[in-house]
Amino acid sequence: MTARAAIALCLALVACGGAWPRPGPSDSSRPKRTTVLATEQDERRAGEEATRDIIGEFGLMSDSALQAYVQAVGERVARHAPVHSFSYRFQVIEPWIPNALALPGGAIFVSRGILALASSEDELAGVLAHEVIHVAKRHASAQQQIVSMTPFAFGLYGYAQIAAYARDQEREADRGGQQVMAAAGYDPRALGDMLRKLDQVDRLQLGAPQLPSFLQTHPSPTERTASAAALGQEIAWTRTPGIARDDDEFLHRLEGMVTGADPSEGVFVGSRFLHPDLDFGVSFPEGWTLVNSPRMVAAFPPERVARFALESDGSGDDPKVAAGRFLAVEGPAAHVQILDARTIEIDGRPAFQVRAWTPQGSLAGQLTWIAYNGSVYRLTAAVSSQFAEQFFGRARSMARSFRPLTPEERESIRVERLAIARARDGETLEAFSKRVANAWDSTETAVWNGLRPDARLGAEQAVKIARSEIYLTRGEAAPRAGGAAATPRSQPSR
Repeated sequence: MTARAAIALCLALVACGGAWPRPGPSDSSRPKRTTVLATEQDERRAGEEATRDIIGEFGLMSDSALQAYVQAVGERVARHAPVHSFSYRFQVIEPWIPNALALPGGAIFVSRGILALASSEDELAGVLAHEVIHVAKRHASAQQQIVSMTPFAFGLYGYAQIAAYARDQEREADRGGQQVMAAAGYDPRALGDMLRKLDQVDRLQLGAPQLPSFLQTHPSPTERTASAAALGQEIAWTRTPGIARDDDEFLHRLEGMVTGADPSEGVFVGSRFLHPDLDFGVSFPEGWTLVNSPRMVAAFPPERVARFALESDGSGDDPKVAAGRFLAVEGPAAHVQILDARTIEIDGRPAFQVRAWTPQGSLAGQLTWIAYNGSVYRLTAAVSSQFAEQFFGRARSMARSFRPLTPEERESIRVERLAIARARDGETLEAFSKRVANAWDSTETAVWNGLRPDARLGAEQAVKIARSEIYLTRGEAAPRAGGAAATPRSQPSR
């Protein structure tokens, strides 16, 4: 199967409903092959291809200390999993939405949000153990087989059968994960705690718990939490000292982590995209859907008949050279017809602009290359041809809006970082948050700490909070309290 198909068969701890953006088409420059997951070697090959796409889409968290810690916890859990020739690799990706996923062959990813949601090494181990079972039981291969045996002619019945099978796999991963984490010396009840908190996140984001559906691929959160709690009480286990000495040390490792949007990846302020580390901003049309991913920054109109995008086109100071690669290689390979190519100037800087059409005339494109601070950026407007003139004017405005950040724009960019604060006995979350200048409200604080909003805190209880501060660019940022200084990603990959 293709890498995209492999990603579609990834088995996640919590269904996110497509909440992580996947802008634009897949990378057509890399040939795709169909892989039947018949053997472990097939799964490793499919997983390696899908891993490149996952990292390209979402980006890896740059904190090397946290990456090494998650790998160490994962390795400890995986030593107790069913034996296979898979080489497990545990990595943290950037999305703030809490999620985890396993690829065929042993690549396992957890999001930055999952780390922030965990309150102990036991809870993190539960997440990783769940994903290890998906890999060890070769659930992706089994799903591929059930899909092939369930013709789409069965309509909703076929989809329901596939969804029911996937729900059974989730139950197996929950049960097996608890057995594995207990064998590794972790508290098996912690998986139930994590599932309960994931349900709280859903309630916070959606305003309600997930509704049961015969087409859902995951059992209901209530069922999973109750089952995990019951099994956690039954499993015999013996505590083995963790990699973190205790829960306080675990939380200390998280201190300084960016919560929410990470300005080192650029941020949207209204419809204007600001990148403080690269020192530029560019404006997209008002009212459009905006997407910011490591692969590109993009915007889509409500009619979805166009896509405006900002991408890195490598290093250099001559936009004509970068445009020449398109004119000589990319354009001819796609059989596009070049209508116009010219040197222009944007904000006193050299730029180059190309207009092109697809052979059938169904799609028009306006591409602008801008050289700035040793790098070349490409601004692309891809439009259904019948709307070309309508949108190309907006595309020119987008290109002309590219310029360095103003002092006011730079000062407007703030970052929220996770911190640990100690409560006073009997303190409410609202009073606590006000006293410690918590950027989260009491509901958010409750969710990220697995508490009830009306909870009364104990004396010296450690509580995760967010602190808001002016974002400091690369070289100015202080080291994270829990590990190495976070190095911002310098460029979105193409």
